[in-house]
Amino acid sequence: MSDLHLWPAHSHPYHNELLSSWLVRTAHVNGLKVQTFCNLVFGNNYEIWNRDIDRYIPEWIVIKLSEKSGISAEKIDRTSLRRFQGILFDKVRPSGHLTWVNSLQIYHRKRVGYGLLFCPLCLAEDYEPYFRVSWHVACYTFCPKHKVILHDRCSHCGAGVAFHRQEMGNMQETAFRPLKFCWQCKTDLACTETQPVTAWSGNTLEQWRRLLVWLEHYPVESSQNSYRDSLKILHHFVTLLTSQRLAPKLYSYLCLKTGSQPQKIDKSKRTAWESRELIERHHTLDLCWWLIDNYPDNLFQTWKDGVLRYNHMLKDFDDCPDDFKKLIDVLNRNIRKELYRKTMF
Repeated sequence: MSDLHLWPAHSHPYHNELLSSWLVRTAHVNGLKVQTFCNLVFGNNYEIWNRDIDRYIPEWIVIKLSEKSGISAEKIDRTSLRRFQGILFDKVRPSGHLTWVNSLQIYHRKRVGYGLLFCPLCLAEDYEPYFRVSWHVACYTFCPKHKVILHDRCSHCGAGVAFHRQEMGNMQETAFRPLKFCWQCKTDLACTETQPVTAWSGNTLEQWRRLLVWLEHYPVESSQNSYRDSLKILHHFVTLLTSQRLAPKLYSYLCLKTGSQPQKIDKSKRTAWESRELIERHHTLDLCWWLIDNYPDNLFQTWKDGVLRYNHMLKDFDDCPDDFKKLIDVLNRNIRKELYRKTMF
């Protein structure tokens, strides 16, 4: 590749950096505002910020960025959520619900939802603040390094993260702020007060933390799919727990089993779990860890206590792992009546 094709300044993505974060930093290091930079690179006819480019990045954009930065297309692709294809979800798509991915709820260039999170302590430690790919993932509710709950909005004005909008309304401004500043009120997000993460069990918290660390470094050559089935099952349980009509006793049962304080869970409308509030996601996911703890004994105990029915465990579970289906089939009285003459527990 000829150096004539490269940008004057072509910074590389930091570890686990999100595509949009790297793109904004690259624009600024080249002395250009984000919109001007994108118009020069992608053309005036392509609006890049009215979609979630971190979720779905067209191949032609990856190629263009590779040509201009000198960075391999493979490395650039890993700055998007597509790197989790086959582990968090089967296939990435540009719109609609995507399992384990927070929704930004984009309206034109605005982010109506609170789908991008941040750890204030990570931003404070960064030599150059940047946003991580894993902060866009729904099960990533706390920082595994600092063990604090993440934030999904500015604590001062309540605006969601939208660092690409920092220059909006500042036509004459030529100095670029670091990405850690709120685009709306200019508050330093790195100074946001933090809250230590808690869970019903220290062992659960450690399992959860290891999962988040694994996601940070995914893909890795060893044990690439070691969490795949567990993530499918865990997601099915949080969906059941927040369902309008299925397993109505499950929430109070899990609160009792884990010694957790019940919270208000809104089941009045059909809302994807990934679109729920951060604290609600953390709370319900924490409870569902109990179901896969001491697996499968806790799950069988829940069924035995009449809290989870056999058909609910497989309801709308289209991509159910084979081993899980075989396990749940044991509980089906219609096809395994002979098992109920024996003592299972």
